[in-house]
Amino acid sequence: MSNVTEHIHSYLEPLAQEGKFCGAILASHNGSILYSNGFGKANFELAVENTTKTKFRIGSITKTFTAVSVLQLVQKGKLNLDDPVSKYFPNQKDGDKITVHHLLTHTSGIPNYTDDPHMLEWSAQPSSPEKLIERFSQNDLEFPPGEQYKYSNSGYVLLGSILEQISGQSYELYLKEHIFEPLGMKDSGLDTPGCILDFRASGYHLSENGSLLNAPFFDPSNAYSAGAIISTIEDMHIWDQTLHTEKLLKKSFIDQMFTPVKGEHDYMYGYGWIIQDTPFGKLVAHSGGIPGFSSVLIRFLDNGVCVHVLSNILQDVSEIGKKIAEIIHQQNPAKSFS
Repeated sequence: MSNVTEHIHSYLEPLAQEGKFCGAILASHNGSILYSNGFGKANFELAVENTTKTKFRIGSITKTFTAVSVLQLVQKGKLNLDDPVSKYFPNQKDGDKITVHHLLTHTSGIPNYTDDPHMLEWSAQPSSPEKLIERFSQNDLEFPPGEQYKYSNSGYVLLGSILEQISGQSYELYLKEHIFEPLGMKDSGLDTPGCILDFRASGYHLSENGSLLNAPFFDPSNAYSAGAIISTIEDMHIWDQTLHTEKLLKKSFIDQMFTPVKGEHDYMYGYGWIIQDTPFGKLVAHSGGIPGFSSVLIRFLDNGVCVHVLSNILQDVSEIGKKIAEIIHQQNPAKSFS
């Protein structure tokens, strides 16, 4: 076992034993897997362990797939980033002022439909994309399009529907035919609760006193193209490695995807990715949170370091991902990890 592997395990094992982490983690450098392991239970009631094969809801990391899919349409000349939203949604309020670019970058001003305080009441039932869009299409914009950044799942729901309108396929089928199957991501897809799915993790959350509870039921159709994908750390490793190639997008589109537009606090947002400059070079990342699950994907473009963290407890795992990346960088990735 290499030093970096030992250090990562020494950091994670106490967290798992103390109940501070439950899930699966994979870390790599230039495509070589440095660490891959599962911790805690995929199902506490049945005493089933998490492994590298466990399937987790990845939440908003789904947006990275939606962004790539939309850019594929742009690359094929079927969609323009400057297209007004009104072209596809005549009933969207101020849709003539909002563009595809605004949707991708969270600069549309459309209110975030998941901020609805009553969401858990209606999200236990399935929703069509049309029904989701009805929930926000007539709401006033929070600011003029392009002037500010404010995270909005609503924009990514519209992007999924645009994808369906142009491709003539459902969002699920488009991902299957244009991303998952070509890449061999055999354990990824849109989560469908009614289907029997091998190695699916159950989701949990913590009560105010720290007790573990079953997460409230959430039908993932309510997350749609903003957060409905289920995957494994092994498939997410394939996703990371593909984005270093031109299998799905030409380099010019990949570079555009990772170009910062607007942001807040200490980060910027591009097309489906959070972007930061760090002492270790350019970082592109995304986190995810959905009832019962949390996740983070951290990629350092300049040195090939990547960390995937998928958890079946809804709690912030970003610091865990950052700490693992820090451990790797302390080993001087520009040289060797041995």
